[in-house]
Amino acid sequence: MDLRDKLKQFERDFQPDRQPISRSQYPDIDTIVAGEEVSNEYGSYFRSITVYPEDHRHGRIPLDYFQEIDPEVFGLVGKDEALKGIDLRKAVFIDTETTGLAGGTGTLPFLVGLGYFYDDGFRVDQLFMRDYREEPAVLKTVAERLEACEAIVSYNGKAYDLNLLASRFILARMKNPAVDRPHLDLLFTVRRLWRRRISECTLSNVEQHVLDFQRHDDVPGFLIPGLYFDYLRSRNGQVLEPVFRHNRWDVIALVALAGVAGRIYQSPTAFLDHPLDFLSLGRAFQNILRLQEAVTCFQEALNHPMEPGNKEEVLRNLGFSLKRLGQWEQAVKVWEHMVETVSHRIMPYEELAKYYEHRVGEFEKAAEIVHRALERIDLLDELRPDLNLREDRKDLEYRLARLRRKAKGGEATQPSGL
Repeated sequence: MDLRDKLKQFERDFQPDRQPISRSQYPDIDTIVAGEEVSNEYGSYFRSITVYPEDHRHGRIPLDYFQEIDPEVFGLVGKDEALKGIDLRKAVFIDTETTGLAGGTGTLPFLVGLGYFYDDGFRVDQLFMRDYREEPAVLKTVAERLEACEAIVSYNGKAYDLNLLASRFILARMKNPAVDRPHLDLLFTVRRLWRRRISECTLSNVEQHVLDFQRHDDVPGFLIPGLYFDYLRSRNGQVLEPVFRHNRWDVIALVALAGVAGRIYQSPTAFLDHPLDFLSLGRAFQNILRLQEAVTCFQEALNHPMEPGNKEEVLRNLGFSLKRLGQWEQAVKVWEHMVETVSHRIMPYEELAKYYEHRVGEFEKAAEIVHRALERIDLLDELRPDLNLREDRKDLEYRLARLRRKAKGGEATQPSGL
C-alpha cells in the first residue's frame, strides 16, 4: 500500500459518525450579507463591498481626519523613515479574520478586509472564502490591491496579518507585493501614545477611550475561528454576519486612528488633554531625539494634576531633555524643584552637583549639594535599608572628596562640559 492509499484509508477510518447538516436548510452568506460571487483565473469567492462617505464618523472622528496633516509626520507616527511622505489616500488599510489566533502554516485568512479611498468615498472590500479551495482566488485579489497601493496600514499586522499572508502567498506560489510597501502598524503607535492610560491596547478598547466609539453586539475575536468552522459544516451564513461587521469596524478604525495619531504628532497641545498622554508622547519624541517637542509635551503635562509617581517621571525626563538641549538654567530649576518635592530620589542632587562642578566650576556649591544628598541617603536608609542606596553613598562620598580637593586648589579648576 503506497502513501496515497494509506491516506485514503485514513480518511475512511476517521469519518465522523454524525450525518452532515443539510446545507439547504440554512440561508447561505449571499442571502445574509450584501455581496456577490467574483471570479478570476484562480477560481471564485464571495465579495462584499461597503462604501462610506469621507465625512463618515467612526465615533467622533471622520474618516478624512488625516487631511491637512503634513505627510512627513507619518515617519514620526510609525517611527520609520520609510513612512515619511506617505499619502493615506493611496494606502490600503487591512485586517484579516483567520481560522486560528496562533498563526502558523495551517492558519488561513478566511476573510480579508481591504479599505481604501475610492472616488469620493472610502471603500471596504471584504473577500470571503466559502471553502478552503477559494483561497487562491482571494489571495490573487489581495495581491492586486497591495500591488496598486503606496503603503499599508494595519493593527498588529507586522506580527500577524501580513506575516500570515506572506506564508499563504508562498504556499500559493504567488508574489507578495507587501514586502516592498511601507507599513504603518498602528499597534506600536497606540502603545507609545496611550498604554499609560489604557492598560489593554486592544483595538476595541482604544476605539472606546480615544475615538469615543462603542462596539455594540460585537463578536469577541477568540470566537471567530469557531464561527467559521460552524459555517463550513452548515453553510449557515447567519453565524458570520457579526464577523463581517466586526471586520468592517476594524478596517475603518484604522483610518480614524491614523488620522488622530497624525494630528497628535503634528500639534500635540491642540489634540491632547490628558497628562499621561503628554508624558507618553514626550517620551516618544525623546526617543527619536526630537527634544524640543519632548520638552513642550513634558511642560504641558505639568499643567495638569497627576499622581506623584507620574509627576516625578515627567520632571526627570524634562530635566534630561533640557540638559541635552543645553538649556541649563531651565534644567537647574527642574532639578531644584525635584529636590524640594521628590524626597526619595538622589538623582536631582547628582545632576545639580555635576552642573556646579563641571559646568560653572563652583566646587563649594557642588560639595554642599553632595553633602545634602548624603544626609538624604542616611534618612532613606533608616526608613528602608537598600543596597542601592549604599552604592549611591560610595559614589557620593568619592565625589565629595574630589570636590573638597578641588575647592582647596588640589586639582585643576577649569570648568568643562558635562
